[in-house]
Amino acid sequence: MDHFHILHSEAATGWGGQEIRVFQESRLLLDRGHRVSLVCRPKSSLADRCRNFSHPKFGFYPVEMTGPLDLSAFWTLYKLIREIRPDILHTHSSVDSWLVSFCGRLLGIPIARSRHVSIPVKNYFPKNWIYSSFPARIVTSGEAISSQMTRLNGVTPDKVVSVSAGVDMSRFDCNLPGDEVRRELNVAVGQPLVGKVGVIRGWKGHDYFLDAIPLVLRAVPNARFVIVGDGPGFDEVRRKARDKGLDRTVDMLGHREDVPEIMAALDVLVLASTAGEGTPQVIPQAFAMKTPAVATRVGSVPALLDDGRRGVLVEPKDARSLADGILELLQDPEKAETLAGRAYDYCRKELTIDKMMDRTIAVYQDVLNAAAK
Repeated sequence: MDHFHILHSEAATGWGGQEIRVFQESRLLLDRGHRVSLVCRPKSSLADRCRNFSHPKFGFYPVEMTGPLDLSAFWTLYKLIREIRPDILHTHSSVDSWLVSFCGRLLGIPIARSRHVSIPVKNYFPKNWIYSSFPARIVTSGEAISSQMTRLNGVTPDKVVSVSAGVDMSRFDCNLPGDEVRRELNVAVGQPLVGKVGVIRGWKGHDYFLDAIPLVLRAVPNARFVIVGDGPGFDEVRRKARDKGLDRTVDMLGHREDVPEIMAALDVLVLASTAGEGTPQVIPQAFAMKTPAVATRVGSVPALLDDGRRGVLVEPKDARSLADGILELLQDPEKAETLAGRAYDYCRKELTIDKMMDRTIAVYQDVLNAAAK
C-alpha cells in the first residue's frame, strides 16, 4: 500500500506540544499524499485549528469525549470509524485511547498509541491495557519514555518505537532576525534577553524560573526575561511575577505565532520542567535557531542535550541551579556559541520534520504488516 488513511484521535483540550504535534503530523501526512481523519473534542484548541484548515484528503470530526466510559462518545466513534474505515487508528491521550481502541478492536482496525510525556503509567490491570493489549506499536517521543513503556506488563521492546519531535527548519530558520521582537520589548542591542517558551502548567517549572530571575539579576542587573505561552497557569504566574516585583523585568506575552522570531531575539532559551517531558518541541526549535539552551534533567532532555554537549543541563526544582545555568551562558558567550553550533548540526541531521515523518510512516507500515500476519 503506497498511501494510508490514518485516523488521529486526541481528547486533550489545550494547545501544547502534544496537540501541536498531532496537527503538524496530520498536515505532513497530507503533504505526502496520505489521507487523514482527525477526531477531537469540539471546544478544544485543536478543533479550532481544524475548522480553519481545509484539504481534500482531510476529515475533521468533533466528538465530545468526557471519559473512558462515555457510551455516547463510544457509539458515535464506532459508527464514524465503521463508516470511513481508516487503515490505522492512532490515539494520543488516555480518554480517546480507551474509546477509539475498543472501536478498533471490534472493527478489526490496527492501532498505534503515542505516549508523549514521561509521567509514569500505573502498571496494573486495567490501567496499562491501552499499552499492553490494544496497540500494535507504541510511539514515544523519547528513549526515556520508551524505557518506561517496556517496564509495563505485557509490553515488549519490539513493540515500542521512539520518534522524536521534528522541527521545520524552513520556518525555524537561524537567519531570521530578532530585532523586531527586541524593539517590541524595548530591549537594547547587547542587553541580555532570557526566555521561556511553552504552555503554562504546573510541571513546566515557571515558579522555579521566576525564583531564578533575582539570582541572575544579582550578577547581570540589566538582564530582561520573557515568558511566551498561554495555559491554565497563566494568571497565577503573572500574579507571582507581580508579587515578586518583577513587572519591569519580565514580559508575559501569552500565545504567539512568531516563535522563530522570538527565539532569534533570545540570548538563552530556558526549559525548567520538573517532570513529564519526552522530547519537548521547544528544544529542537532552539537548536534550529542556534539559540543556546538551558534545560532541566527530565525525561529525554539529557539525551537530547548529549549530557551537556549541546546545551547546559541543570537540576529540576532548583532555582539556584537554573540561575547558574543561565549565567554560565550569559557570562561565557564563546561557550554558548559552541554549544548552539553543536545543537544546530545535530538538529539538521537528526531532528528535521522529514526524519520524523519517515520514522512515523515506517511505524505505520509495521502496524499494517503485523495486522496482516
